[in-house]
Amino acid sequence: MIQVLDRALSILDYLGRNPQMEFALSTIASSLSLDKGTCTRIMKTLLEKGYVQQDYPRGKYRLGYKAYHLIGSPVENEELTKIARRDIDELGRRFNETALLAVVKNDRRVVLYSTVPDRNLVIRTKQEGGVYAFCAGRVIIANYTPSHLDKLLIRLGLPSEEEWPEIYRSGNPEQNLINALVQIKNNGYDILDDGNGITGFAAPIFRNGHVAGCVGLYLPNDRMIDRDRILSALLSCSRTIDRKLETEGTRYFTSRPSL
Repeated sequence: MIQVLDRALSILDYLGRNPQMEFALSTIASSLSLDKGTCTRIMKTLLEKGYVQQDYPRGKYRLGYKAYHLIGSPVENEELTKIARRDIDELGRRFNETALLAVVKNDRRVVLYSTVPDRNLVIRTKQEGGVYAFCAGRVIIANYTPSHLDKLLIRLGLPSEEEWPEIYRSGNPEQNLINALVQIKNNGYDILDDGNGITGFAAPIFRNGHVAGCVGLYLPNDRMIDRDRILSALLSCSRTIDRKLETEGTRYFTSRPSL
């Protein structure tokens, strides 16, 4: 067990020396003098846990978001966070509620940045969670290309009834899921009441025509005075970030969804 841990740490150290580069499995194995089969098994575990990442099956590897979270510096999303942070802060201050920036990585919704409102009751959302369970995850995958969405649905299958009860109320759940995602895409946003007195709003962020993430706002239902005003501000924030990504962004790693 100690030997396996040592090898896994060696792999992470190797990838961490060049965090913006991708490496083939054979390159990693040979560079660390590891048996290829052993390296494959370790990489599979690291991939499942989010410590390494592949953009497509049998593709090259690079550090995953979990590795960056360990050191508190999500380097691969640094550009998006840097560009969007001021607008996320302003959205949070405007309503004195929790605003956030999120992406989808390894089929999971991951929060890159969030604000903390000056209130006694603060809404905190999970750092990581299933894409179906959160409006942030739903609005991102709704804007995937058809081929990317098909592959994601094959990997994940249908959401549970607890995650998305509406699609099980009548008819075919699979078709209901597709219809719901199409509706979210057409709307340009998603609003989700979690059934426990909390409502989330999310709008996609785009770069070069591809969904890159989303901006979100979460608040208790009893503080939601003007839903239309919140939605208008959210959409304005997302469009502002879109424009900044086009003019200020250089290389942005999360603009393509995992295949």
